[in-house]
Amino acid sequence: MLSAELSTTLQDIAQTLGLESEQGKALSQFLAKGFPTSKWEEWKYTSLKDFNGIDRNWFPKGKSNMPVSADWAELIIRSSDAHWSIDKASSNDGIEVLSFDDFIQKCPEFQEIWANKNPILDQNSLYDLNVALCPEHIVIWIKKDVEITQAILHQYQVNSSDKATSVQSRLLIYVEEGAKASFIEQQTSTGSADILSNFVQEIFVSKGAQFTYLKDQDFQQGVSHIDHTFIYQVEGSQVDTFTFSLNASLIRNNLHFYIDGSQVVSNLNGLYVPGENQLMDSHTVVDHRMPHAESNELYKGVLMGNATGVFNGKIFVRQDAQKTNAFQSCRNVLASTRATMNTKPQLEIWADDVKCSHGTTTGQLNEEALFYMRSRGISLPAARTLLLLAFVQEVINKVEHPVLRESLTEKIVAKIQQSVDLSN
Repeated sequence: MLSAELSTTLQDIAQTLGLESEQGKALSQFLAKGFPTSKWEEWKYTSLKDFNGIDRNWFPKGKSNMPVSADWAELIIRSSDAHWSIDKASSNDGIEVLSFDDFIQKCPEFQEIWANKNPILDQNSLYDLNVALCPEHIVIWIKKDVEITQAILHQYQVNSSDKATSVQSRLLIYVEEGAKASFIEQQTSTGSADILSNFVQEIFVSKGAQFTYLKDQDFQQGVSHIDHTFIYQVEGSQVDTFTFSLNASLIRNNLHFYIDGSQVVSNLNGLYVPGENQLMDSHTVVDHRMPHAESNELYKGVLMGNATGVFNGKIFVRQDAQKTNAFQSCRNVLASTRATMNTKPQLEIWADDVKCSHGTTTGQLNEEALFYMRSRGISLPAARTLLLLAFVQEVINKVEHPVLRESLTEKIVAKIQQSVDLSN
């Protein structure tokens, strides 16, 4: 449970919010639960018990005065120590960035979509905390039948000063019917104090739309980043996600897909490379609710030093979701005798005419391949780096943007090279 000091701090914030407001109720729910511990099944390997006693700077504290630029092409939002910026090479009339309240006024038909969205599976107290302390949604609205040829770049940076900091951030993306866009999110940090980053993203992809979403998570050591991404798809849409977890003390990615239409394609790709004193946890949910849909999930991990990795992937196929194709694969390499990997693939099927599979493997580098490369004059560190890069390349090669693909490869190689000599 929360310490008395932390509980008092948050109760003061609750008083500011108003206990009868939606935010006040959410904060009351968080106060009752506290941060997740290993006693919670979904947090068995990623306990945040120690967070219950850490007093922090809390941002934002309720409704903020975050400025929203009328020019979507260059948006900077500042909320105390949180910094957002959304940028694109050139402006386009087919996309708009605005506050949630302004969005509802301009797009009233979204109210019904928002009210009837599927309930969040595996909801936890961190989501309640975000609802409480970040009531201001920022919305990226991609208009009907618009094709954004250049990827949208979102630079998400969290900052701390001289005290442990907690930053709550929230983003909603609405992709209208027939639209096509790619969204690249670079997540970074600055500052010397510990940071708890609690980020919620809700993405609604309309009929026949196509959306690609890539996360590049490269934080400083000392950052604990909890990322909740909920994606809602309807008929004929396609979503491709890429999650590259490169650096942080702790990263927890909750990625949920809700497939509510036929002829839907959902592709989930992930790569995590935790090193010394790092924990990276991927929790995915794919919820098939309608027939004739397809999901493909490929996650890979390279664990170095005393790193800890977690993968928990759930696939649900509801009774009405006949003719579903759902596939899940998680493969990991322990590049150190001190690394630990915890995996739990899950598949629940209530339909009888489906094609589904799931599986996970965890192993070490092939000693025969290492011996062969060393016999050809390649040093042991170089041989290990080449083999590990070959292992992860399958995920990297799926990225269509060549410059980004090259950048990710360079960062992953650099991290492997830094860690490989310390891995035993």
